[in-house]
Amino acid sequence: MNQAEYRNQRVREVLLASGKVLGPTEIARRIDEDWCKQYGEPASSAITPILKRIGAVRHPGGVYSMEKPE
Repeated sequence: MNQAEYRNQRVREVLLASGKVLGPTEIARRIDEDWCKQYGEPASSAITPILKRIGAVRHPGGVYSMEKPE
């Protein structure tokens, strides 16, 4: 699994496990790995492109969800 696939998988796992809508910063906080932090803090800028790439649904207020695969 390459780096992009790994990151896609981690974001997907967090969204599916939450069962509710989450913002990119909260997703980064839950993943808690260096690649999703900036200056040691969770960063939405690392997560937002991944959300678009994996087809997450954006809701008003900048929060996202993902439907469970059938």
